[in-house]
Amino acid sequence: MLTVAVTGDVGAGKSHLVNIWASLGASVIDADAAAKAQWSRPEVLNSAVRRWGNGVLRDGAADFREIARCAFSDEDEYRFMNSLIHPGTRADISRAAASLRGLVVLEIPLLFESGGFGWADCIVYVSAPHDQRVRRNAVRGWDEEEIARRERFLSSRDEKMGKSDMVFVNDGDINRWEAKAHEWGLKLTAMASVHELSVCCASREDAQGLSSKLVEKRLAACVNISAVESCYRWKGELWNEPEWLMSCKTTGRALRAAMEFIRANHPYELPAITATELSRSDIRTLEWIVDCCEG
Repeated sequence: MLTVAVTGDVGAGKSHLVNIWASLGASVIDADAAAKAQWSRPEVLNSAVRRWGNGVLRDGAADFREIARCAFSDEDEYRFMNSLIHPGTRADISRAAASLRGLVVLEIPLLFESGGFGWADCIVYVSAPHDQRVRRNAVRGWDEEEIARRERFLSSRDEKMGKSDMVFVNDGDINRWEAKAHEWGLKLTAMASVHELSVCCASREDAQGLSSKLVEKRLAACVNISAVESCYRWKGELWNEPEWLMSCKTTGRALRAAMEFIRANHPYELPAITATELSRSDIRTLEWIVDCCEG
C-alpha cells in the first residue's frame, strides 16, 4: 500500500489529477467530502450556532455559504471552524484509508493547515499560475477577491512546497497535464506494489549467483545476502543448518517472473520462496526499485 496525499493551490487542478489516478485504479478519499460530513454531526452544528447564531442554518441543516462568510471573516473565526471539523475529518480519513490496499490517494486541500500528515507516504503539491487559478475558480463563483480572502489564513505556498515530496506545476496545457498525470499514476501504482521476496540457499556462492542474475534481468532492484541459522522440517526429518538468506526488492509486476526464475535455477528441490508487500517505505526508494525493475 502507498498513501499519497494531494494538496496545493486553490484551483490548480488537484481534482483533475486525482480523477486520472482513480481511472488507473487508485482508491481515492476526498477530504472536502469528509469535512462537509462533519456538519451533519449535532455537536459540530450546535457549536457553530452558539458561536455564529441561527443564521448558519437553513431548514435545520448547515448553510455552507453563511458558514464560509463567518469562518473567513477573521483568523479567530477561521481557527474556530477548523477546531470543529478537522479532528473528525482526520479520524474519518484514517479509518477509511486503513481498509484499503494498493495506491490510496487522499485529496486534502488543507493538508498542512489541518495538522498531522505523518501517515502519508508521499505528499504531492499541485501549483498553477495565479491568472489560471482565477479563471478556474470562476465556475465556483469565486472572484480574485474571494480567493485572496480564503487563502490569507493559509500557510505560504513556498513553505508548503518545501515540505512536499513532489511539486506538479499545471501550466494550462491540458494535454501535457494529463500526460504527466497518467505517467505518474502508472509509476505510483507500481510503487504501491513493491515486494520483498525471500529465499534461502545452501551456500553463499549459490545466493550470489542467483542474486546477480535477478538484478541483471531486472527482476529485482537489489538483493541483500546474509548468513542465517535455519530450522525446518523436510521429508519427515528435522534439520538445523546454516543457510544464506536472499532478500530481494522487486515490484508486483516482476514478482511472478522472479519466483519462476528462482524455482528454475535454485539447487533446492523446493526453495522456500515467500513475498511480502511493503508499506510505509521511503518514496525515493520505491521509485528507485520501480525504475530498476520496470524502467
